[in-house]
Amino acid sequence: MPLKKEPAGQLTRSLDTASVKSTDTRQDRIVAQHNDLIRAQYDMSLLEIRLFVAMLARINKGDNEFTLSRIPISELYPDDKVGGKTYTQVRKAVVRLASQVITVDSKDNWGVREIVSNPLMATCRYKQGSGYVVAQFNNFIKPYLLELKGEFTVAQELTLMSFRSFYSHRLYWLLKLSAYRRDTITVGLASIKTMLNLTDRYGNFSDFKRFVLDVARHEIASSDMAFEYAPVKEGRTVAAIQFNLLRPVVVHQEDTELPDGVQQKLTELGVSLKSLREIKSRYNQGKTTEEYIRFVLNYYDEANTKGRVRSLAGAIFKGLTTDQLAREFGVWKAENQPVYKAPQPRQLRMSSEKTIPLDELRTGWEVMKRKGLTNHETFEDSMAEYQNNPMYRIEERDGKEYLVVQE
Repeated sequence: MPLKKEPAGQLTRSLDTASVKSTDTRQDRIVAQHNDLIRAQYDMSLLEIRLFVAMLARINKGDNEFTLSRIPISELYPDDKVGGKTYTQVRKAVVRLASQVITVDSKDNWGVREIVSNPLMATCRYKQGSGYVVAQFNNFIKPYLLELKGEFTVAQELTLMSFRSFYSHRLYWLLKLSAYRRDTITVGLASIKTMLNLTDRYGNFSDFKRFVLDVARHEIASSDMAFEYAPVKEGRTVAAIQFNLLRPVVVHQEDTELPDGVQQKLTELGVSLKSLREIKSRYNQGKTTEEYIRFVLNYYDEANTKGRVRSLAGAIFKGLTTDQLAREFGVWKAENQPVYKAPQPRQLRMSSEKTIPLDELRTGWEVMKRKGLTNHETFEDSMAEYQNNPMYRIEERDGKEYLVVQE
């Protein structure tokens, strides 16, 4: 959760007080950055890039200001124990990150190319024994991280934190940026080296291949951006790298028990392998149904078409692993039950029934109405569709009205 904003004059003082709130403890958050920042020129140590990712994960949709973040040291060492050298390592990372400058090569609103070079951090601080780094982004970076629209890319925090190389982080983002359009991505070698701040290093391509490309390929192999690559030559010189994404073979349809077509749809939307496994697990355990999965996919597909979704993959994952859309699903299911048209002889009483408070149904309908997901003008119109269906009846119990559904 973002931390409370501090007036400029209180910034330094507040770093040492209880006004810095505790960290967000969610397990796998969606992170986003503008595509220009993904292509920007900078280099970091592994600890620095993990701190950068942890700060990205604390930005919420709708934030229009940067706030102080308190990052637990343990979060920066997901695979290692925090040991005696931690202070020295974190101290170096804090000092370097505080002086980090991000250089972005982009175009303005009139298409004129411009170079923008700005400090990344407003402050970055670590007190020995505290267990936390306290940091805040520089306001100059706002256009690349806050209120993003259009040219931005999303990823998942745990996927990024699993990498042990800075180059893996940067190349993963670079591939993710173009992956929604194609599976073969060609990038100029000079552009990659500039992005990684390696213009004066690895002049021999075999060294660049060994220390950058091969390391990244190995680490990214277990993610949704697994790839193979091939050099593209002009004469005898390597001019570009062709990345071939392996998404069609990362997870096979026959390896899952998800409903027909669902796996392919989720993969195309960029849902990570870890998230896919969790969705599959919930489905196999009976915690969600095929009908609900398809409802969530259609719900967010429509919402995304209307520009109401920041991260389609992230929204779908949350919808499928929580009860976030349970109320909307209940309203949709009630509205879309077949209408009873003819009397059936010897109707048998159902073995069980479900009751839904009408005020909850009304609230759910109002949410769907605001989002443009119902064709009914009024709540009463939506109720009329199944009033003549013997599967439903309205009863008053203890002074409250319920829709009773026979199951």
